[in-house]
Amino acid sequence: MKRHFSLAGLNWELVGTKPYYWKLDRQMERMKITQPEEKPVPAPVPGSVQQALFNAGILPDWNIGTNYRQCEWVENRHWLYFLDLPDGIVQHEKNERVNLCFLGLDNCGEIWLNGQLIGDFETAYHSYCFDITDKIQLSNNRLCILFTSPERYEGQVYWTSRTQIVKPRFYYNWDWCPRIVQTGIWDDLFIEITDDHLLPDIYTYTELLPDLTTGVIHIRISGKNEQKGDINICLSETDGRIITELRICSNELVPNKMNCFTVNVPNINRWNINNQGSQTLYNLRCTSFDPENNPHDQWQRPVGFRRIEWKSCANASPEATPWLCCINGIDTFLQGVNWTPLRVLFADVDESLYRERLLQYKELGFNILRVWGGAILEKECFYRLCDEFGLLVWQEFPLSSSGINNTPPDDSERIGRMKDIVDEYILRRHYHPSLVIWSGGNELYDEANEHPLNFEHAMLKAIARTVEEKDPFHRLLPASPSGPVIYNDPKHYGHGIQWDVHGPWTLPEEPIDKFMSNIRSYWQNSDALLHSEAGVNGASPVSLIKRYCGSYQPLPISVDNPIWAQFSWWMEEDAFRKAHQGNAPVSIEEYVEWSQERQCYGLSIALTEAKHRFPACGGFLIWMGHDCFPCPSNTSIIDYEGNLKPVAQSFYEIMKSKTQNPN
Repeated sequence: MKRHFSLAGLNWELVGTKPYYWKLDRQMERMKITQPEEKPVPAPVPGSVQQALFNAGILPDWNIGTNYRQCEWVENRHWLYFLDLPDGIVQHEKNERVNLCFLGLDNCGEIWLNGQLIGDFETAYHSYCFDITDKIQLSNNRLCILFTSPERYEGQVYWTSRTQIVKPRFYYNWDWCPRIVQTGIWDDLFIEITDDHLLPDIYTYTELLPDLTTGVIHIRISGKNEQKGDINICLSETDGRIITELRICSNELVPNKMNCFTVNVPNINRWNINNQGSQTLYNLRCTSFDPENNPHDQWQRPVGFRRIEWKSCANASPEATPWLCCINGIDTFLQGVNWTPLRVLFADVDESLYRERLLQYKELGFNILRVWGGAILEKECFYRLCDEFGLLVWQEFPLSSSGINNTPPDDSERIGRMKDIVDEYILRRHYHPSLVIWSGGNELYDEANEHPLNFEHAMLKAIARTVEEKDPFHRLLPASPSGPVIYNDPKHYGHGIQWDVHGPWTLPEEPIDKFMSNIRSYWQNSDALLHSEAGVNGASPVSLIKRYCGSYQPLPISVDNPIWAQFSWWMEEDAFRKAHQGNAPVSIEEYVEWSQERQCYGLSIALTEAKHRFPACGGFLIWMGHDCFPCPSNTSIIDYEGNLKPVAQSFYEIMKSKTQNPN
C-alpha cells in the first residue's frame, strides 16, 4: 500500500541570501550556505518566510502602523528552507518509488536533495511531485526548498492582460491590504512511497435524482495511463457501515479516454445548506488492486448528496442567465459574502482560524461564499468545513481586474498555464458537496471596460473547454459580474439587462433623511437578478484602530495620515462633514460611531430589499466578509480580530427571514 510521511512541523531552518549568492562556491552541492545575509533561524512549515523572520525578531509586526514598509526587502532576497530528514523515515523496496510532494509553494524556485537539483517550481497555483527514488539515502538526507524573488508587481492598479498567473495578486497591495508579498510554503508537503499500481486520476460527482431520495455517484476515470488491476469504489457511512460498492475491472478501462460509470444509491440522506436542514456526509473510498487482488493504493474523501437546479428569476428577460437557485427542491435566496484570504500571509493560517470564521458565517445565517479570483484555491480544510457547515462555495480561477485594463491574457503560453491551473483546481476540489460554481475570475471586461466578457474571449473559452471535459456537473461562469452590464445602476433599471452585477461599495448617494429613504428606493427599484458584490464602508472598532496605528494618531482621516493613506478609498470624512454642518470629527470615537451606524443602516437596507424582491432577485453577496489586515475602515462586516461589526450583528433577523419556497 502507498505510504505517506508528512514533512510539516519538523525542524526546518530558514537561511537568506542576496540573489543567486547560493550559486557560488558549490554551496548547494554541499547543502550549506557559507555566505548568508540572514543566518539560519527556525521556520514553521507550512508557513511564510515573513513569519519565520518575525518570530526570530528580524521583522517588525507588519500589522502595526506602516511597519509593512520595513518588510519589503524580503521580496528582494532568496530564501532557503533546509531540513535534515529523520533517519529511517524512508524505507522502500526495490520495486517502489519515492516521491517528494508539495501542495502549495509560493511561488518560484528549486528543490535540492543531498546536493543534487531535483527540479524547479514556478507557480503558487500548482502542486508538485518529484521522483527522488535514485537520490534518497538510507540516512543523512538533507532537503532544501529554495525560493527566488517573485514577480516585481502585479497589484490592484495594473493591466490584467500583463499578469503572469503564477502568484496571487492581492498582497502586492489592494484597497484592503498593503504590500506584503508572501514567500513560503502555504500548504502540506510530504514523502510518498508507491509502486506501479497507482490509482489514476478519478473524478467523483454526487447528486440527487428528482425524487430527492435516490443518490447518484458519477465516476470518471482518466485513461491517461494503463491500469494494471481492478479498482473498487466503496460508499459507506461515517461509522464505516458499507452502503454500496462497485468493482471496475481493468479491462473495462479504455486507454486515452475518460471512462464513465454511474452508481445509483437508494434511500440516501440529503446534504442540505445552512438553514435548511442537516449536512449528511458519507465516506467514499477508492482502492486499486494488482492482478493477484492485493490492495496497493487508496484514497478516501467526504461526499454528500444534493440536487442543485438553476431557474430563471421571476420577471427576468428570456435571454437572461438563470439566477434562482433551487436546492433539494427549495427555491433559495443566496445570501453570502465574498471570501478573501483570512490573513495577507495565508501560509500562516491554521485550521482553527478557518473554523472560527466559517462558524461565524454559519451562525449569522449565510449560505454561500464566493472565493474571490485575486487570491488562491482555498485550502482543503476550508472546503471540508464548508461541507460540515452547509456553506456553498463559488470558487473563482485566479484572474482579476486591474483598473487600467481588465482583459485577461490571450497568448498561448498563459492560456496553457491557466488550463493546467483549472485542471489542478478541479482535480483537488471537485468532489465537495459545498462546491456549486466555478468562475473564470473577477471583473473581467472588454478592452473598453464597458461590458463583462463572455466565453468568446480566448482565455475564457479555454477555461470552458477544460471544465466541460473534466467537470460537466458544476455550473461555470465566464466571470463575475456576467451579462450585458457591469454595475447596478439606476439608468439600467427596467431594461432587463442587469443579470449578475457589482456595486456599489459605498452608499449610492448621501441620505436625505435619517431613515435613508432614498437609499431604500435605490435598492427597491433595482431589477438585478443577482448582486454578487455590493457593500457599504464601515470603520473598525476604536480599540482596534488605536491598537494598530503604532506611532501615528487615529486622526485626521486624511491622506496626510499614513494609517489612512493606504486605505484612502475608504475615507469618508467629506460625508461626515456634510452630516455634521461642515465639522470634522473631534475624536476617532465620534467618527467610528457615525461610520458604523451608516454601514449598519445602509447595508441592512440593501440586503433586506434584495430579499424582498425574491424570486425576482436570486441573491445578494456582501463585499466583503472579513479583514485580512487591520484596516481602519473597509466594507468588511467582521474585523481583523474576528469581532462582528454592528452591521453583522444586525443581520440575524434579516438572514433568518423566510424566502425559501418549495418548488
